[in-house]
Amino acid sequence: MKSKKIIGLILTGAIFISGCSAKDTQATSGIPSVTSETTAETTVKQKFEYNPHPYSKKLSERISQDHWEALNNLSDALRKGEKTFKCANEEAYKWCTDITVLCCLIPPAGTKIEGKSDDGSPAFENGTGKIHYNMPVEEYVKRQADFEKMIEDILNSNIEYDDTEYEKALKLYLYVANNFVYGEMTDKEATDGYVYLSFMNKKGVCENFGSVYAYLLLQSGVDAFCIGCFDKNCHAWTYAVIGGQGYHIDTTWALKGDREGIYLDYFMMSDNEREKDDCPVGDLTGPLIPQYWANHTSWKLPATDNRYNIRDWCYFESLDEENKILHYIDMYNEHREFHYGEVK
Repeated sequence: MKSKKIIGLILTGAIFISGCSAKDTQATSGIPSVTSETTAETTVKQKFEYNPHPYSKKLSERISQDHWEALNNLSDALRKGEKTFKCANEEAYKWCTDITVLCCLIPPAGTKIEGKSDDGSPAFENGTGKIHYNMPVEEYVKRQADFEKMIEDILNSNIEYDDTEYEKALKLYLYVANNFVYGEMTDKEATDGYVYLSFMNKKGVCENFGSVYAYLLLQSGVDAFCIGCFDKNCHAWTYAVIGGQGYHIDTTWALKGDREGIYLDYFMMSDNEREKDDCPVGDLTGPLIPQYWANHTSWKLPATDNRYNIRDWCYFESLDEENKILHYIDMYNEHREFHYGEVK
């Protein structure tokens, strides 16, 4: 079992940020839209466009479609700087304007909008929810547009539209590991929204990385969301559904820092591997589940597949996508191959 130093849970208002030190330091399909680029020579290169309607099929087991529809309507309204949006009921309104839901699924909105009226009138009535902006509306619209452009740039610079789910997950795992650093946020910084700020500053703690990585996966068309455990260690990571199977992916421990390479140990782990790593999976927390603070989720998120088990201090070396081979270096400094294309 690997030994790690875990920094305790930090609660800032309604935001759950669990810290841990880095090792060695149907509303929408959720599939992003695609554009085409035509060159003089030939056809078309498919590109990612920002998806304003992030959706998790797995989360929908616990979050009803009227909640997702309300979130979509809110997202559309925010992009236009509108102050009202349609939602089926007050429960859906409260969920989609919850600060954690905003931080994770509409990061620029995080702490910059609230579910209340400007004039003291009811925040929700007759199927309409009101939006209060904590910054000038025109500034928020620009903030949202700039964020969308940044997400498109990240996706199109690191993955390709026709990548497999495995390749998307791996490349975005490497992106986070290479570009983010571990660091606690100040109280002042945290008021800007912990997921948005992590994207902008490229730093954070485990809840930041679990949410950032999950958001990028959702934008790429891979079902994912942040989860965590309280027992033994307070920690958070990403649960992703790849090829129809659930996996635990922990980008916090993957951060490169001063190391020579990026560990693959924490990529696509099973329940057994997560348990051995001192993160019990029997009673997980799910920040996006309505009212999850009142009780643990009591939600079983199976991750039983060990087919991608290439652990024990393995470093990423290169990816041969044509032949579907992952090249890595093991703990004895030996060069190894994992033929991920042979895994069905």
